[in-house]
Amino acid sequence: MGKKISSVIGLIVIIVSLICLGTFKLQQIQYNKETANVKQLLNQRKKVLKERQKIAHQSVLNENLVSSNKTKSENTQDYEAKHDLQVITKKFFNEYFTYDSQNTYIKRRDKVRGIATSSVLNDKKLFNNGLDKTGHSIIETEKNASIYDGSKAYVSGIDQDQIVSGIVEVSYSSRKGSNSSSKTTDIYLVKFDSNQRKLIQIQRVGTTGTVVN
Repeated sequence: MGKKISSVIGLIVIIVSLICLGTFKLQQIQYNKETANVKQLLNQRKKVLKERQKIAHQSVLNENLVSSNKTKSENTQDYEAKHDLQVITKKFFNEYFTYDSQNTYIKRRDKVRGIATSSVLNDKKLFNNGLDKTGHSIIETEKNASIYDGSKAYVSGIDQDQIVSGIVEVSYSSRKGSNSSSKTTDIYLVKFDSNQRKLIQIQRVGTTGTVVN
């Protein structure tokens, strides 16, 4: 009788142990499965984060590139505007301040026709007929003569219509009759239309002085 009870108890212990072992195995399998799912989720999130970081980095690079290109474009525009204004004002004032007779004085207007608009060419403060009230030539009577010495242009602004505004210092030497020549530097406000490639406004605003040679 005692041996049967012992056998039954042993069998029960074995069965319980097997059940516990089976339960542990199931729990371990479930744990491993959950761990694998967590790792997969973490890997997916890392991949998404990496992609977002890559996109963000590229966005910053693009913004820097646009900013750099904009700065380069503005610098190029400023340089071209200064160059164009210098070249065209030099051409204009070279013709404007070079004459030694009534004939050459009158022809100044025709010589700059290709680089100035009608508003400039018809400005009586810039171009007159060189005659006095009696109709005689002031240039011939007083034996006036002028030679262009040089000029320097400074850009003060560029508007949305590509109109370049600037200031020009112009130096020229002039003489009356047998008198000694004198060198004068005048200041002009100018506007240049980049599209027409013409000066659209020229206004004398003063002088820095005259020196007798």
